[in-house]
Amino acid sequence: MMKLFKFALPLVVCLLWIGLVSGGNDNALEAQMSTLKQECKEMIKGTRYEGSKITYFTAGPSKQVKNIEVYTFLLDEYKFAISTKKCSVPLTIKIYDAPADDKNRVLIKEFKKAQGKNLKFSTTELNDSYVAKIPDADRLRNIHIEYSIGSGKGTKEGIVLVYGIEP
Repeated sequence: MMKLFKFALPLVVCLLWIGLVSGGNDNALEAQMSTLKQECKEMIKGTRYEGSKITYFTAGPSKQVKNIEVYTFLLDEYKFAISTKKCSVPLTIKIYDAPADDKNRVLIKEFKKAQGKNLKFSTTELNDSYVAKIPDADRLRNIHIEYSIGSGKGTKEGIVLVYGIEP
């Protein structure tokens, strides 16, 4: 029994260590998201890079909603690029002027069937649409992006948002 224990213990420890270090598919997904982030940066080339937000999710048996907020407090023109190439489930992207808990929020722009694509938009487009819906409104100081994610096979996926300011 002691010989079996001496042989099995190092093997078990080694297998556990390999499992912890490898991280499974997460490393591969992060590498893919990094590549998509670079693609998005190319889409807004000529702007001063301000930031990015990567939203990870696991497509499960039920639909889910993820919300992010981006501040656009400078008067400059913001350019946005979104990559959903690592999203295989049905996806709708909605852009609002206020958070989800605000009953009076206004839908500014919507992208239906957005999965598997690269998308681009700017604050000029958003502000024009916003003022068309609310004529006495001031420009947007922040935007709230809502990802409506459909059901799927339980795979881990992601959406990349990159934004910059025109000089």
